[in-house]
Amino acid sequence: MANDKKFESYPVWMMLVYYFASFSVYAAGLYLTYMILPLFSLLLFIYVAFLEIQVLRGGCVRCYYYDKRCVCGKGKLAKVFFKKDEKRKFNENKLTAKNFIPTMLPTIIALAAGAYLTYASWPDFSLFVIGLAIWPLIIMFAGNPIVYGKIACPHCKQGELGCPACEFFMKKQHEKK
Repeated sequence: MANDKKFESYPVWMMLVYYFASFSVYAAGLYLTYMILPLFSLLLFIYVAFLEIQVLRGGCVRCYYYDKRCVCGKGKLAKVFFKKDEKRKFNENKLTAKNFIPTMLPTIIALAAGAYLTYASWPDFSLFVIGLAIWPLIIMFAGNPIVYGKIACPHCKQGELGCPACEFFMKKQHEKK
């Protein structure tokens, strides 16, 4: 990580990769839950919005990239809605796999909704529905290690200053070597 160039402002292409990975998971879950009951889709949308607001309020306001373009573009967005928090350090908390359970819920919901829709339509199941249900797992186990381990964390200035997410993802990356 020390040899990787650190960005003051991330390139737009990196931000687009991040958004494709995260929003494609949300979209799959929203579509699949909508097919079951539109109310489920609305509830999932509210939950995802809540998660995103928690990240802005709990992390982005303390991050080096506040008012800058980070890999996920939330540094600029955080400034629109929240004041910078100088009182608390960004790296006060340590992350474990348990901390990611709330963010894994959209993946679990998409998988469950796809399984339900496949079961309910058997034997006339849809490969499209199965693909949408599996896509979030692919992002979780293949996409996220690439996004965080190769694109985001190695180039992050906050990672040098102390970042629980960077420590978590880069530790996992080093354990694989």
